[in-house]
Amino acid sequence: MKKLLLTLLVTLGLALPALAHGEHEGEGIEVEKVWARKTSRTVSAAVYLTITNNTHDVIELTGASTDIANTTMIHRSYEEDGIMKMDHVMSVPLKPGETFEFAPGGYHVMLMGLTGPLKKGEVFPLTLEFEGEYEREVIVEITGMMGME
Repeated sequence: MKKLLLTLLVTLGLALPALAHGEHEGEGIEVEKVWARKTSRTVSAAVYLTITNNTHDVIELTGASTDIANTTMIHRSYEEDGIMKMDHVMSVPLKPGETFEFAPGGYHVMLMGLTGPLKKGEVFPLTLEFEGEYEREVIVEITGMMGME
């Protein structure tokens, strides 16, 4: 039953592309493959996803929010001089037709101050915030340590 509910929630999240900005009738922002790894005692986690801009305009992801974390930010991981680093990113612009992947070792939505551990098989809502006060709620699937399988 839990698996059926998860499947329904994920399907709805994927099947209802954001009918972005009213002037883009029938087009929008597609968000898919939204996931986070399970946690144990850690107080932070990363969310990964893929966003496609199906509009005719540049759109900007400016932030995210969720009730399961005190702070949510867009981060970018990168290697510099053999050392992995991470920076806060104010926004991510997406050109018309562009698909942008938030993936391990790169861009991700950082959840800090988790209210509890993330458990494999559970889901939680995440609101993506775009320039122009547009928001899109997606469902995050919590996976094992290997990520999406």
